[in-house]
Amino acid sequence: MCMNPKHIREIQTNEVLRKRLAKYITLHCFRNTDVLEDLHSGEVPISESGDYSDVKVITPDREIPWSDLSRFDNSEMKAMMIDVVNHCDQVLAILFSTPLGDELIEELERRDLVPNWNDPEWTGETDREPKIAGDSPMKGFPATRKLKRKKPDKVRGRSVGKQ
Repeated sequence: MCMNPKHIREIQTNEVLRKRLAKYITLHCFRNTDVLEDLHSGEVPISESGDYSDVKVITPDREIPWSDLSRFDNSEMKAMMIDVVNHCDQVLAILFSTPLGDELIEELERRDLVPNWNDPEWTGETDREPKIAGDSPMKGFPATRKLKRKKPDKVRGRSVGKQ
């Protein structure tokens, strides 16, 4: 059984429903995954300055400022992405291939199942050409690209939600 076409149109046209669905998908496909929860379960450093400029990691050969520290190694990132993809597949299968998909959309029309989270903000980036299968999402980026980190606006380990 496929999702009711009326519900597909609702997702396309009802901004409130779409935002609620985005939060629900994020909760079940990313936030509540075993790999991310395992990575998230460690100790969080204390920053007296509040911006982590006073936090560093001491290794045998150097000190690394918190802002320059990679929080995940490649194997952890790979494991997390595999877990997220598996959860996304499960949610999409439920949404589009079972009667539960219709029930979920009807419930999301009635209420927000993740009310304490911020609603998604429109970024306007849907006009870009979609990546096609086989294209590397990192195509064109140098292999040793240095990422600039944003300054944290929250204590790491706690969700930023509606206050």
